Amino acid sequence: MMRASPGGGMRLDELLLAEIWQAQWLSGVLTTTENRMVRVVYRGIWTHRRGPDFTGALLDIGGELHQGDIELHLRASDWYAHGHHDDPAYEAVVLHVVWEDDLDETVRRRDGQRVPTLVLHDSLAGPLELFPRQHVRPLGALGFEHCAPHLAAAAPDQLHRLFEEAGDRRLREKVARVQARLAGEPPAQTLYWMLADALGYHRNREGMRAVAEAVPIAELEARLLTLSPDDRFPTAAGLLLGTAGFLPVSDRERGLSGLRSDAWRRIERVWRATNPVLLRTTWRLDGVRPTNHPLRRLLSLAGLVATSCEGILGACLARLQSEPARRRLLEWLTGGPVPLGRDRAHEVIVNVVVPFALAYAEWTEDAALAERAAQLWEELPAGRGNALVEATLEQVCGTSPLRLRSARAEQGVLHLHWWGCRQRRCYECPIAQLVTGIAVSEPALPGAEESRAGSP
Repeated sequence: MMRASPGGGMRLDELLLAEIWQAQWLSGVLTTTENRMVRVVYRGIWTHRRGPDFTGALLDIGGELHQGDIELHLRASDWYAHGHHDDPAYEAVVLHVVWEDDLDETVRRRDGQRVPTLVLHDSLAGPLELFPRQHVRPLGALGFEHCAPHLAAAAPDQLHRLFEEAGDRRLREKVARVQARLAGEPPAQTLYWMLADALGYHRNREGMRAVAEAVPIAELEARLLTLSPDDRFPTAAGLLLGTAGFLPVSDRERGLSGLRSDAWRRIERVWRATNPVLLRTTWRLDGVRPTNHPLRRLLSLAGLVATSCEGILGACLARLQSEPARRRLLEWLTGGPVPLGRDRAHEVIVNVVVPFALAYAEWTEDAALAERAAQLWEELPAGRGNALVEATLEQVCGTSPLRLRSARAEQGVLHLHWWGCRQRRCYECPIAQLVTGIAVSEPALPGAEESRAGSP
């Protein structure tokens, strides 16, 4: 890595570039290498190095507004060295910010579009060694100033109630989307599709949903119906993994599962015998933790189907209506041959089981089921959260974030992030009403919210 000027003691790497961009420690006039003026309306949100460095930026480039992602590099040629020119995840990049431009022309995205280049070396607010790194808000911070730190300290219960109300709104929107699916497909398929979606985490949800559509639950459960308990899991795994394109399994992928060699032989035997149609999809595997690898998640889904002898719909509803419901559901989700972790299982209950049960109860006019699902929603504790929850709480509360006590509140924080922070609707946010005492109304959240990363 290159280093800053002598005496600066500051290591020049992409993390430092991200901190500079985060703080917008830039000169008053910015121009691209093609002499187009750049005005940063919003710098975007750091992605924790999952894809482009900043997402959701809004820029005025040459008098035209562009919304998209920002990619940072030490050298412009790193765009090609890192393979971004052939990666669909980088097709929304609207500005390439580099320390040094070592190319003769601007880079191209996979779709063929050229990306304007801004040379950071020539655009700083001062000498690099004067960058106030120790005073910059942490990477991932949403804005430049906190929203309500005094309110968080003086009236935390009031703020917590606001989060829970926002969580209820997020739940109602999810229920409406589930009801739309129930109108066009069997309930078991809707539940199965939602489980696959949740297990895809934020990077492979599209692929997991495609597998659920290519191998419908009715077809899968029909194949398992007459099989012995020992044959159900290898059959389900062989069909799902074969369709997803993970068979024959590599030695590295074999180690992700924790399954023994004889189990893999049985799975691959099923695959060769059934020869499922290969799914045409792209799996994003770079930087994915072993427990989040889609192969392992597909094995978890196969185990869930295989161990639900009454079908996944019956298994889910039976446990929801038993006492204690949360524990019974956790046992169901974490009890297969390749179990889910308890944290992920908790998120599935929050994001799949509760909204599905409420929508299904209304569809079937089952008041008892609706009451059980609503009771579970009220009782669910907060999970471990994620980067978006932490960033939003930091934005609202400052350096001493509010401790969330319920899943409702946690979901409410996510709702406010997607509806308010992400879209920069600061003056429409209900927190503004608490801070200023001026009533604000919240428009409906666009339906695209669930397609983005955050929670399943």
